[in-house]
Amino acid sequence: MSQLIFTIPKRLVVSPSLTLLCAIHTHRIASTRTRRTLCSNMSSNSSPSPLTHSIVLPCQLSQPVHVVAAPGLSEAEFRSAVESSLLNQWLKNLQGQTGILASGDMLLKQVLIQGVDMFAKRIGFLKFKADIFNKETGKKVPGIVFARGPAVAVLILLDSEGETYAILTEQVRVPTGRLILELPAGMLDDDKGNFVGTAVREVEEEIGINLNVEDMVDLTAFLDPSTGGRVFPSPMEIKEGF
Repeated sequence: MSQLIFTIPKRLVVSPSLTLLCAIHTHRIASTRTRRTLCSNMSSNSSPSPLTHSIVLPCQLSQPVHVVAAPGLSEAEFRSAVESSLLNQWLKNLQGQTGILASGDMLLKQVLIQGVDMFAKRIGFLKFKADIFNKETGKKVPGIVFARGPAVAVLILLDSEGETYAILTEQVRVPTGRLILELPAGMLDDDKGNFVGTAVREVEEEIGINLNVEDMVDLTAFLDPSTGGRVFPSPMEIKEGF
C-alpha cells in the first residue's frame, strides 16, 4: 500500500501571498433517489404494533423485505428513513452488478431502522441493521449500517521553502473522545449539492483560507470509471457481540 508522508509543523501561519496547491477528494454514499417500493403498510402511532413497511426487490420477488422501526422511532422519522436516498441507494447497491444480492446466494429479509438524525429538513445520519442470510448455510452475515449523506474533503498542499505541508484542522470528535487532526470536510446541503462549492466553503469556515473555485482539482476524475467517480471510506469491521 502506498503511503504519503507530509511534514506538518506544530504551528503553521498561512500568509495570503503563499501559493496553495489545492485538490478535492470527494466521497459519497448516496447520490440518486431510487424508489423500488411496490407496496407498503405503515401503522399509526396510536397502534401498539411497530411501524412497518414492505419492499419488493426485483432480485427476490418471492421474498419481500420488511422494514421495521425500532422502539422510540417516530412515524415521521420512520417515513423519512424509508423514503431517503440513503436507504434506497443502499438497496440499489445490493442489487447492482457487484452487489451482495446479485448472485442470488444471499437473501435480505428485514431492515431495522434504529436511528435517524435530521439536519434541518434532511437526513444527516441513518443507522439501521440488515438481516442478510446465506441461502445455502442459513448463516447471517454482519449487517450494521451507519449511512451519511454526500460529503467532501479537501486536501491542501502548501509548498514553502522547499518543504511540502498538508494543512489540517483540529476538530472535537466526541465518538473518539479526542481532538483529531483531519482534512477540512463537510456535508453537502442535499444529494445534488455542489461539491466544489462546498469544499471552498468548508476551507473558509474551518481554516480561514479563501480559495478560488477555478483552482480546485477534482481527484475523483482520476478514478477508474468502474468506481462511478465516488470514494467510500473503508467500513469498520463489526464483530457480533461487540
